[in-house]
Amino acid sequence: MYAEERRIASAAVHYASVLTKSVMRSIKYVSKKDSTPVTVADFAVQALLIGTLSQAFPADGFLGEESAAALHQDAVLCQQVWELVSSSTEAWPGAASQGVTLTRPCSPEEMMELIDRGGLGTGGRHRRTWVMDPIDGTGDFYRKRPVCCRDLGHLESVPTDDEGYGFIVSAVHGDRGVLVQPVGAGELPPGQFIPSRQSQPHDEASSIQSLDLNFVDSMSGEAYYLDKAEHLAKRFRCARFPGTEVWSTQVRLIILALGKTSCNNVQVRIPPPKVEGGEEDPEDYIWDYAGAHLILREAGGVATDLDGKEVDLGTGRRLSGNWGLVAASHPSLQGRILGQVREFLELEK
Repeated sequence: MYAEERRIASAAVHYASVLTKSVMRSIKYVSKKDSTPVTVADFAVQALLIGTLSQAFPADGFLGEESAAALHQDAVLCQQVWELVSSSTEAWPGAASQGVTLTRPCSPEEMMELIDRGGLGTGGRHRRTWVMDPIDGTGDFYRKRPVCCRDLGHLESVPTDDEGYGFIVSAVHGDRGVLVQPVGAGELPPGQFIPSRQSQPHDEASSIQSLDLNFVDSMSGEAYYLDKAEHLAKRFRCARFPGTEVWSTQVRLIILALGKTSCNNVQVRIPPPKVEGGEEDPEDYIWDYAGAHLILREAGGVATDLDGKEVDLGTGRRLSGNWGLVAASHPSLQGRILGQVREFLELEK
């Protein structure tokens, strides 16, 4: 089941990884309203992913982080993106060997239309939808720190160093495990299937404070929730916060899914309380969670909101049905952390 989707999506993400690697040393970007940098590669990758997937699955919908608004307003930027898109097949000469038609637009206008299919997409439950963040962790990408990823539905591609192209990490619901494939300029190898950790024992007897908890987070996040999370880490007697710092939301969840079993990786996000007519949580977009959330679950981990509800990816562009996040590499650990977080929030009132 979903073998064809996985094959084509893996090839498309492979394609995007090689392309973005080729431009990592000559990055140009603009800033969104929230000061998040958006590189030329962000726009190019979204156009190429949607072009390839819509050719293979014409009835499917798309929901992407980027819109083409900045390109409509800036002809120079639009031309830079178009030049990258136009040269994209040169970045990966072996594309055809995988038996997948990698489709690129024929004009700048078609390129912007493809980008907006994702940028103006609404998501929801009415049809199959591909969710994508062209480069999650753009801040790290812009700084040439190779801890970023291409997120496409249930697929991740995580560059790990300046020499390599990283890995494609993918999962299919019900597989009870995760497939990891190293990326290169040629064909994708079969990779390694890593079975779910859910059946592995977890230390239930020790107190939370005595466990080797490792908070995975980024100090570039919202000040409100970082302050709360740091207080929580001190309550758990963690040596430092964050224990592992990564900009990309997707990569944080991948670390929980596939990180070392010798430490207990957790992530806690406590947004401001929901207020009628107040500001929306700036970190609750569906593309920040969709792929990595499934990978975490298939690897044996768990993520819920602060009310203990499962993450609902069917509510549109934002996770409007959820509030906050508690994620851990093991169900038992996640349940214990969630209980402690609720107790902490009660004391904070």
